[in-house]
Amino acid sequence: MGNTATMESEYVFDTSWEREHGRLLALEEIYDSQSRHRLTELGVVDGWHCLEVGCGAGSIARWLAKQVGAAGRVLATDVDTRFAHSHGLSNLEIRTHDLLRDDLPEASFDLVHARAVIEHLPDRDKALRRLAAATRPGGWVVVEDFDIDGPTAPAVDLYFPPGYTEPAERLGRALRAAFGATGVDRGTGPRLPQALTDAGLTEVRAQVHAPVLTGGDAAFLPLTLRSLRPRLLATGEVSDMDIEDVITLTKSHGTTYLPNYMTITWGRKPA
Repeated sequence: MGNTATMESEYVFDTSWEREHGRLLALEEIYDSQSRHRLTELGVVDGWHCLEVGCGAGSIARWLAKQVGAAGRVLATDVDTRFAHSHGLSNLEIRTHDLLRDDLPEASFDLVHARAVIEHLPDRDKALRRLAAATRPGGWVVVEDFDIDGPTAPAVDLYFPPGYTEPAERLGRALRAAFGATGVDRGTGPRLPQALTDAGLTEVRAQVHAPVLTGGDAAFLPLTLRSLRPRLLATGEVSDMDIEDVITLTKSHGTTYLPNYMTITWGRKPA
């Protein structure tokens, strides 16, 4: 999936940050609706067995558990599960798990879903093969990842109001540098269709999701910038004032802006 696939990588976000749970909740607020729509379109029904990899704060895992009912089962995994809770759902298991190192049941799941996970892993091809191996014949793999260095990256700046274009451009360069320095594949999203095909899946399709946000309504971008502030400043591409200007924009009612595009890709394991 690219040159960075063989690099050692570290998770770019500090999971011990006091507001990390809030950042994950804010990510869910923005991207869950599109995820739920895609999973529904693929036919999630009562009785399915599902795997949610990198479950974060657990919203999609809990939603899946409700869709599959008592006859179904959901396994939600993450290397850090402190923010994921089952909320009393007896058909939902939350397990601490490393996708690249720990075993998964073979050919066991009707649906496997991972969002904003694969881009952070040092061996992305291996990770996708493991997701495919865990899927039963005829089942679906759905992978969502950001595109911060592909063809959509310059378009993000155009959705910022006049006067914010240059800080947004500098911030974009800083994000790409900071993510690249930790081994993240900054352009995972556009490469996912071919990567899922290479993993042996068929009927591969993809969509690009670009939620235009209104100032004051979403906390994801300001919390992300606060979390990444030391890494962003270390790149030398952006100033603290630039970061504060963009955070102020995201809190100002009546303004609009665009976080990075999310590519949603899905494919089917041959029956």
